[in-house]
Amino acid sequence: MNRFKKNLSLILTAALIIPLFAIVTTAQAVSRSNVCYGSYIGSGIPAAQIFRNSANAVFMLETFDNDEESIRTGSGFFISDTGLAVTNLHVIENAASATITLYDGEVYPVLGVHAVSEEFNLTIISIGSGDDDVDDDEIEWQYLTLADSDLIETGNSVYAIGSPLGYINTMTAGIISNTKREVDGQTLIQFTAPISFGSGGSPLLNAVGQVIGVSSSSFSYGQNLNLAVPINHIKALEPGELIPLGLLLGQQETDDEPADETDDEPADEKDDEPADETDDEPKDEPGDDE
Repeated sequence: MNRFKKNLSLILTAALIIPLFAIVTTAQAVSRSNVCYGSYIGSGIPAAQIFRNSANAVFMLETFDNDEESIRTGSGFFISDTGLAVTNLHVIENAASATITLYDGEVYPVLGVHAVSEEFNLTIISIGSGDDDVDDDEIEWQYLTLADSDLIETGNSVYAIGSPLGYINTMTAGIISNTKREVDGQTLIQFTAPISFGSGGSPLLNAVGQVIGVSSSSFSYGQNLNLAVPINHIKALEPGELIPLGLLLGQQETDDEPADETDDEPADEKDDEPADETDDEPKDEPGDDE
């Protein structure tokens, strides 16, 4: 009888220990899934939620010449509720004016430029209502949070939301292929989330929807070899006085005037092909065959 009680006691003890071990093991597995995504430590949130949170903070940008003819389309995103936004510098190149189109279909004018980085192909622009009866200071724009791009790791999940070929708010997913890809003397983020012409200036988001980079270019002769400028370069820019696009165009035209010819021989062409900028071609009209 005593032997039976002893065996029963052992069985009951084991029955209690095994579930407890399972609980501890599961908790450890969950803990190991927490990783660093820029300035946020966590296990990530669903992609659908990231899109919902970001959709109206991202826009398609279209530029126009002095005759109001469309030049190109690109992408951009808000970084403050006051209308400050980011895009690639080459997106607004040679533009006399520009507009943005939000996910909800609303169209707003680009008021001008606050800061430019030619080195990193970035610019901070300002968006307004375009309505004289509306005080721009009273509008609260939806905007994205900026992460610390120095903390990203190869293999982190990423999402790109932009307007490739003019298809507004297209979301793609991938991973970081390399955190420090050297291209033409610059250190860029290489990633696999697909981008196309018109994606230039779109945000590259981490697994919790924070911006880690600005999509800028891709290699057309490879597959999913895409590049983004680390977002910390935007943080380093100080917004200055607003310069209207028309005035900026005048400065560009002055800078583009040919210099006096010299006897110097031209520099040798580089053997490496440059990455293709992602919005140098006009968008395809939706429905047209590619």
